[in-house]
Amino acid sequence: MKRDAVAYLNTRKKGDFAAQKSEVENYCKYRFQIVNIFHDHRANATPPEKRKGFAEMLEYCAAKNCPEIVIYSLADLARDMDVGLATLNALNDRYTVYCVHNDFLGSRDDPEQRREAVANFVAYMGQYRENTHKTALLPSKKTEKGGDGRPIGRPKALNEGQVEALITIRQAGTSISQICRMFDVSRSTVSKILADYPELKGEWKGARQESPEE
Repeated sequence: MKRDAVAYLNTRKKGDFAAQKSEVENYCKYRFQIVNIFHDHRANATPPEKRKGFAEMLEYCAAKNCPEIVIYSLADLARDMDVGLATLNALNDRYTVYCVHNDFLGSRDDPEQRREAVANFVAYMGQYRENTHKTALLPSKKTEKGGDGRPIGRPKALNEGQVEALITIRQAGTSISQICRMFDVSRSTVSKILADYPELKGEWKGARQESPEE
């Protein structure tokens, strides 16, 4: 028997809504009955709790006692990775969250196991966030400093903790485009980080395209 669920889409381009809606419906075909779809457009820079569609979704779920939420992609929850993880954690406290694109968390047919998987993922990434903060506070012994005590040269785009997190989510199947948005870095930066991991780099098909694997 299908379970009732709502869907939330956060789109960037004009044709994204129709395409994502179709993918959501296909994903839910044998699992969920979508009772409502909530939508925000070009709202990535706005925290989810301040978006109209997202707020309406939460109000609806609370009023209708709807415990299942389907989103298109984890990376689309927020542009900032920390905000996205915090939002996912808050949702997971009350609801069971599923994602259509690049869902590597599993347990799709068991809500309790699904929530446990989400909680474990958030906790896992939280460790990297903590390590990232600690690393940022520690001065590097290899950093050359000028007369005013400030480091000489261009700072690294990502510190060690962030690099480890990037490699982890790439191994989990997250596309290079999504990684660029999550960490706010260029494709060339990601390529340099993945230089020692050829199996994760993917294949280039033009300047702005990714291989189907991505």
